[in-house]
Amino acid sequence: MSGTIFRTTAQHNADGKNEKWFLTPLFLILCLLAAPPLLADDSVAAPPADRDKPGLQAVPLPKTDNLDEETRARLEEARAQVNAALQERAAARELAATYGELGALYQVYALHRSAEQCYANAIALDPDNFRWNYYAAYHAASTGRMPLAVQRYRQARALKPAYKALVVRLADALLDLNELDSARTAYEEVISETGLEAAALYGLGQIALLQRDYETAIAHLTRALELDPAATRIHYVLAQALRAVQRTTEARTQLALRGDVLPAIRDPQIESLMAMKSGAHVHFIRAMKAINRHDHNAARGHFADGLAREPDNAIALVSYARTLYLTGEASEARTILERAVTLKPDNVLGLFLLGILAEEGGDTARSTDYYQRVLKLEPAHAGAHYYLGNHYFRQQDTRQAATHYRQALAADARYSAAYIPYLGALIHSGASDGTLLETLRDASHYFPEQPIYRSLLARLLATSRDPQIYAPQDALRLAEQLVEEQRIPPHLEVLALAFAVNGRFAQAATILEEALMRVAWSMPGVATRLGATLAAYQEEKLPAAEELQDWPVIQPPAFDGQGPFRNYPAARPY
Repeated sequence: MSGTIFRTTAQHNADGKNEKWFLTPLFLILCLLAAPPLLADDSVAAPPADRDKPGLQAVPLPKTDNLDEETRARLEEARAQVNAALQERAAARELAATYGELGALYQVYALHRSAEQCYANAIALDPDNFRWNYYAAYHAASTGRMPLAVQRYRQARALKPAYKALVVRLADALLDLNELDSARTAYEEVISETGLEAAALYGLGQIALLQRDYETAIAHLTRALELDPAATRIHYVLAQALRAVQRTTEARTQLALRGDVLPAIRDPQIESLMAMKSGAHVHFIRAMKAINRHDHNAARGHFADGLAREPDNAIALVSYARTLYLTGEASEARTILERAVTLKPDNVLGLFLLGILAEEGGDTARSTDYYQRVLKLEPAHAGAHYYLGNHYFRQQDTRQAATHYRQALAADARYSAAYIPYLGALIHSGASDGTLLETLRDASHYFPEQPIYRSLLARLLATSRDPQIYAPQDALRLAEQLVEEQRIPPHLEVLALAFAVNGRFAQAATILEEALMRVAWSMPGVATRLGATLAAYQEEKLPAAEELQDWPVIQPPAFDGQGPFRNYPAARPY
């Protein structure tokens, strides 16, 4: 409805005569009833009450008069995406993503009230999403609400304990609240973390200064400046510490160098947030949404559009290379990845994917070199350890293979692909049954939906030569559960073994006959092995000990290049 209809001054009608409009109550009611919804213009509303979603806040339209036309258009587009998601009854996580992206845009353009409400909605819809919790914490700190920032940083940290940049920001908020002991503990946790050392030392230097431990303050602050000479804010604090110990000349020198630049914090999440001011960002967001739809062709085009505006974005180049590979352009993907690591030599994901491409091309020496370079930069990189483990397993160096698989699982206990080859490498390298038992229990704990680990556990309990581990009755109970869930030949074989080791050979033979019948035509090799075992059971004998210990599925896995390009997580995709 046009705003000009509400006029009380004299106007000209079609005949040129003066005419007055008055806002009578009836006329006002009719106008309000006829007015279109204000959703798109005034607020992003909560969903209908009957939706299975938590209560959401309406997000008022902020004033954007001070922003340029392109920025206003981006904000309007992001709001429109939220409204569309609401109207289409999008899934909670998808709706949370639209609220979160809008909140992030509001944050980088200092539209703080609207950013706060967007983040609140995103967290209500997707409470376990680290990104929205972390952005909300950073926003609270940026707007001076330190108690809220500390609370939110701790919530975010519970979701992703290994993300160390958060620890520095939490420590900064605690220091601002004068919680010095907690702040010191947090800074000390990350004092040796690459990219965070200077910020941690700066914080510890400030704490030492507040506690009048001037020599410690000087040592920390001097070292912080050595690590990050561009951090000119350190000079002022160092000058105070020097002045306190009567080193006046040095204090004056430091004071003359003071500035406002804080120590840099390597923080991919916040770097991604700040990058949203770039005009390329909208294209990168579209690319990621296309990836979520598994439309890699569309994602490839959007990344190309964004990189046309921001050609030296090494992180986005890696994501672009991934879409190229997944759309059949492996050679072009390699070229783009090489460019990315030239621009950013410590680009861990780029180096890792170059290693995958080298291994796929049969150049194992080059691929191994790439994986080793990754581990120098990030010693706990699960993917590099896993692929190195595979390499050594194929070379029959099972001890080295087991070491790398173990480190892959230490870095990421849920790295499901590593468990089976790790077990194989352990068995081939003569590991104890205790080590096998611990590994199988971990795998069963993290992946209860995958019966293979429980099947192997039942086999171990039935065949172990370690009296502390040998538990035939436990093996039988576990095997019976497996067959009840899925009556398939591998489970039947384990159940037959469990019956046999419990002395129930007749039942073992009956069960194994069923398994043998199922594989007789489709898997002749397996059928031959089962036939020999059946003959032993029919004679009320167990197979030879070495046959019992001849575990299945203990070969190195086939090479998989698609998996890392499709699924390996990126701390920051653009």
